[in-house]
Amino acid sequence: MTEQAEWLHTQIKTLASQQAQFTDRAFWVALDKLIAEQDRRHDQLQGEVDGRTWRPDRW
Repeated sequence: MTEQAEWLHTQIKTLASQQAQFTDRAFWVALDKLIAEQDRRHDQLQGEVDGRTWRPDRW
């Protein structure tokens, strides 16, 4: 997880814990899952770019 994603995760957890209503808390938890998924996909795509760079037969 990148430094920015970790910071964002911490901020979202703080905001979620401060919410009184379930729906508001659910929004922040869902946003946290979205950020984690985007971070995972970013890592995968970065690995794909690196892999294609080293395999000229796949250009």
